[in-house]
Amino acid sequence: MATGNNNSKSTKKGIRFPHELIDEIDASVAREKVDNPNANFSAWVLDACGRKLEAEKDDKSKP
Repeated sequence: MATGNNNSKSTKKGIRFPHELIDEIDASVAREKVDNPNANFSAWVLDACGRKLEAEKDDKSKP
């Protein structure tokens, strides 16, 4: 049964953001669009998540 939420590379996941956080992310995306016209909300969130996971790995590897 296909739901449209999965493909071979990704899965959709619903999430709620506080209004203030959405406003801040949208403002950041707008600033980023000056240098990168392809910047968008989804890419910003994926980048932020990747950075968080990388920082967590770095913290765990420290003695």
